[in-house]
Amino acid sequence: MTESELRNLRIRLWAETRLIRECIEHDGFESYVRSLSSLSDAFRPGDHTLRCIDGRTPGGARLAGSGILLGLEKAKAFAQAAECDRITYHEDCGAARAWALENHRDAGEATTCAREFAEELAQALGLPCAETPLVGPPGFHDETVIYYDGTGLANPSRVSGLPKGFVISRAYFGDDFPAALEQVKFVVGIALGEHGFGELFTREHPLRVVAIGHPEETTTATSAGKGAGAPSSGRLALQQLMQELGLLELPAGERVVIEGFVARR
Repeated sequence: MTESELRNLRIRLWAETRLIRECIEHDGFESYVRSLSSLSDAFRPGDHTLRCIDGRTPGGARLAGSGILLGLEKAKAFAQAAECDRITYHEDCGAARAWALENHRDAGEATTCAREFAEELAQALGLPCAETPLVGPPGFHDETVIYYDGTGLANPSRVSGLPKGFVISRAYFGDDFPAALEQVKFVVGIALGEHGFGELFTREHPLRVVAIGHPEETTTATSAGKGAGAPSSGRLALQQLMQELGLLELPAGERVVIEGFVARR
């Protein structure tokens, strides 16, 4: 894709998000989602496939590059906590590209790196492995939200009106909330970069990091307050998630904001 084609795509897709963005900017995210009668559909139990956090690979349990940035052992623990029954990878994976460059591989080998890691993880778990297709534009990220999901179920693609976003399945990280926050930081970089909406995110039209609390979890104890050894129920309260996200160092200019809501059953 040429720079001109990328610029035109960015402008067109940004315009397509205008109506939803303006409603959210006017009402706030929580009030906006409460107006969606089908919100509970986003939290119906789905498949147990391990997928990337990429908004173009919806469904299942979500982990950047299916775990390539975490390494084999941590990815195994995540997949086991999520009771995954299949491992996937996809083309045009930002996490795989970052891993390739950090490990002295060519960026053009990113999909190969993603496949190799997914196959290694699948073999370690005794699970099948497959490529998952992209549902969205190759070479560009049109997500306007980063969902920090304490339910382990969130699939925004099921609900018309929910903005497209990256999904980080925080529920399956256990007490390792710093690793989950690193995934948030990673996709903030993608969204604000040349392969996302970039400079179109402003104080008036910010990128939103949205915590999703579990409706059956009411504890006020927080992993962030307890430290790395704190237990996690896998059903995380909104208050806990918001406290964790409060530890993030956000970019200057108020181009990224943190909001949250409790999932509807």
